[in-house]
Amino acid sequence: MRVEETSAAAEYVQGNEDRELRRLMLQAQVYAPLTEGVLRGAGLKPGMRVLDVGCGVGDVSFLASELVGPTGEVVGVDREERVLACARRRAGARKLPHVRFQQCSLEALPVGAPYDAVICRLVLMFQPDPVSFVRRMMEHLRPGGVLAVHELELAAMGLTHPRLPLFNRIWNWMLPTCERLGIKVHMGLELVSTLRRAGLVVDDGVVGGRLSVTPDSEPTQTLVETVRTLLPHMERLGVALPMEVDIDTLAARLTAELRSNGGVLVPSLMVGVWAHRPGPV
Repeated sequence: MRVEETSAAAEYVQGNEDRELRRLMLQAQVYAPLTEGVLRGAGLKPGMRVLDVGCGVGDVSFLASELVGPTGEVVGVDREERVLACARRRAGARKLPHVRFQQCSLEALPVGAPYDAVICRLVLMFQPDPVSFVRRMMEHLRPGGVLAVHELELAAMGLTHPRLPLFNRIWNWMLPTCERLGIKVHMGLELVSTLRRAGLVVDDGVVGGRLSVTPDSEPTQTLVETVRTLLPHMERLGVALPMEVDIDTLAARLTAELRSNGGVLVPSLMVGVWAHRPGPV
C-alpha cells in the first residue's frame, strides 16, 4: 500500500525515502503470489500488450512480464519519478527489454494503440471516484480486453489464532487512520460493483491473504513497516501517540506475542477481480 492523501492535490506521503522504497518492495514480495494468481486468472498470456497503472517500483509489471513473455510488452505508468527510477533500475538488472516505464498520470496518458490488458494493484482505494478512474483505464483497453485489479479489503481485520491483543491494537490504530485519510477501506469488496458501474463485464474474482507462518516472516514485517509509514498521520489525527505505538520496538513485541501464543497471523486480506470490456473483438 502506498499511503496517499486523497484530496484534489494528493501527494505521495513517505518517511525516509530509502526506507519507503524498501517497504514497497517488501510489501510486493508478500503480495506477489496473490497478484500472480489474479493475473493468471485474468488470462494474461504470451504476446499480450499490458498497461500497468500506478506501477510504483515495478513489481506488478514484472509479474505481468513473466506471463506475456518477450513477445509481449508491459508499460508501467506512475506519476512519481522517484519510484520509476527504482523500477527502471530493477528492470535493467533483470534484463527485461519488453518492460518500460513512463512518468505520467492516467489522466494525462495519451490514448494510443489499445492494450490487451490493463492492470493495477492498490490504486483504486486512493481514488476520490473509483468508477471514473476505471472508465479512464478502459479508454486504453481494446474491446474484449481484460482489466484486472487487486485491492486490500482493509475493513476486514486480519485473521489471527489465537486472539492477539497487540495485533488488535495495531488494527485499531490503522483502520481509523486510513478512513480519516480518505482511503477506501471497503475497496476490495466494492470492486465488483465498481467495475460493473464503469461498464465492464465482470468475469471472476478471488479473495486471499498471506499467512505469517513464523513470527518474523515477511507479512509481519510488512505490517510493522506500514504502521511506521502511517505513524505521523496517526499522531496528527489523534488516533495514537508515538509513545503508545513505540514503533522501534513494535516488531519485537508483535513477534514475541506470536511466539508466546504459538499464533498464526494473516495481516490483511486482498480481493482480486477481473472483467472485460464489452464490444466486438
